[in-house]
Amino acid sequence: MIGDNPIVQEHYTSMTDAPDKKAHWRYSTEQVLDMFTRIFLDNMDRYYPGRGADGATVTGKSWGGQETARTFRFEIRWPGSVDPGVIFVKLCPVFPDLDPALMEYETLQILYHKMPSLQEDCFVSRPLDYYPDLHAYAMESVGTKSFKPYLLRANSRLRSDDAVSELFSIVDGCARWLRAFHEITRSQKTRQFEYKAFINGVNEDFDCQTLRKFRFQKATIQQLDTLMERLASLDGKHDVPCAKWHWDYTPGHVYLDNNRISVIDILGMDDTPIFEDIGRFLASMTAINNFPFYPFFDFRRAEGPLCDRFIDSYAEGAPCDQELFRLYTHIYKLKYLIIWFFSQHDRVSRKINRAAGDAFANLRLVRFFEKPMLNTMKKIYDRI
Repeated sequence: MIGDNPIVQEHYTSMTDAPDKKAHWRYSTEQVLDMFTRIFLDNMDRYYPGRGADGATVTGKSWGGQETARTFRFEIRWPGSVDPGVIFVKLCPVFPDLDPALMEYETLQILYHKMPSLQEDCFVSRPLDYYPDLHAYAMESVGTKSFKPYLLRANSRLRSDDAVSELFSIVDGCARWLRAFHEITRSQKTRQFEYKAFINGVNEDFDCQTLRKFRFQKATIQQLDTLMERLASLDGKHDVPCAKWHWDYTPGHVYLDNNRISVIDILGMDDTPIFEDIGRFLASMTAINNFPFYPFFDFRRAEGPLCDRFIDSYAEGAPCDQELFRLYTHIYKLKYLIIWFFSQHDRVSRKINRAAGDAFANLRLVRFFEKPMLNTMKKIYDRI
């Protein structure tokens, strides 16, 4: 999942096995809420110029976060004001030579003004402050309407493509947002596709060879093995455009309030192939209905026309040859389809047990993932 960024690979073991847990777990929820209530009241004039702290009330609650972050939501209300200010605080771990809180905060600072000036309907959260002693940062809310539930509901087999034009328009906007993000943060460094690094990225968390343990057709596994070997022919052959890396660009991190497309949880790692973000979004949109399940979700449309719309929209400004762009887009989509299969299996295995995870994978995940994997492999074969 971490991909082939050498900086992240260097610290990946620390990131997953031994992070500095004191960075975000040394305080209880009650302590965090109390600390930031006081911080917001003390800094109200700076965070909300002209409003001040007189009569203001601050309430907060835990909003989620597991191994690698803790998130808290705060509401600020002023006398006579109907709409509250909503602030999210994210407490992060610290890895050797890597402070995710500072990285995310500084990325928001770069994007906050530049993003809407490049794409007028594309936004990020307003960064409010960075707290080095707490390894945390604060940002203003972008809204409440996540693209993920909308996609699950709107992409129904009971509706024709013409009847979901708004859905296609939103997917188009998601592509434009990502293209603008990569354009603003584009790296001046040149990197070439590295076969070994790519394969290591696929196998970072899950060994691709273990797909044989599940009920994929033998022909599918054989085709995947052959394709992975053929990718070696691309080693060092093409320059791959790089920019900052969102790291988890999915429909769940896209918000649609007020005719705006806003995106959250942007890590901002430098010098990463743009196809990491593109491939992850396409795989996520394809596999989004695996957990939870919407019975009328149109997998054909998600994997086909919606992904095609995203690719076409991004390709209008792709910083490389169109055919090469589409080739690597599908290569990285395949990478994340494999990773998503294993991560969903692992998620159920951890929440229940390994036997339940295996049953879930064989009875459901294989059926959902095999066809998109085959379709993606065909598109790669057609261009390689």
